[in-house]
Amino acid sequence: MPKTQGVAAVQRALAILDTFAGAGSRSLADIAKITGLAKPTVMRSLVSLDEAGYVVRLSDGRYALGAKTFQLGTTYRANFNLEQHVLPVLQRLSQETLESSAFHVRERDSRLCLFRVDSPQLVRDVARPTNLAPLDLTSTGQVLRTARWADRTDGGVQVFVSSGIYDAVTASLSTAVFGHEGALVGAMTVSGPIERIRQADLQALASRLTDASYRLSLVLGAPLPREVGAPRIISLPSAETGSP
Repeated sequence: MPKTQGVAAVQRALAILDTFAGAGSRSLADIAKITGLAKPTVMRSLVSLDEAGYVVRLSDGRYALGAKTFQLGTTYRANFNLEQHVLPVLQRLSQETLESSAFHVRERDSRLCLFRVDSPQLVRDVARPTNLAPLDLTSTGQVLRTARWADRTDGGVQVFVSSGIYDAVTASLSTAVFGHEGALVGAMTVSGPIERIRQADLQALASRLTDASYRLSLVLGAPLPREVGAPRIISLPSAETGSP
């Protein structure tokens, strides 16, 4: 099925609204420079956005977001449901990798599995959501202890790999999920039998994992670029105890 094309005028208006992210106000010249649009085109869009209440023209001639955007933001926060955004991403990830996938958050010195989708294969890594575990030496624990927005933007997408930590037959790959202003939201993990992970194409698994974390991070408000960078795989030392 051919991809449906968007409406150019709407795309221009959205690009203009995007320029206000992280900025209190913008001049016409600023907006034109950031969007690459001609000033007359930007002005026509701003007039329409102003009339609809999405932007307001200030006394000094600059523009700022209007009350309508605040209303939309308030409605979004009031109705935001993390599960409805995370679970579809995990379900797709498990379908693509044929392994179990999970989303963990940090709770002080522990990690909490909020959502999980088991592998469709008979031999698989199985655990219950809501399990509280220490911030250990697993790939998930490493992400929650060390991942920073600066690493994501400067050094590429980090994917940690651990094996044999929870038990002798389990391995996992994890990467960070970021949100508004680059805040660490949680860790996304793919896990499965250690021999199957060892025999798999780790770069391919890492790419699917980072693609999934990228999509979720965008939904959660992370200011990411339009394309996913290549994952940088970091193998962790094995240990006798822990949890994937």
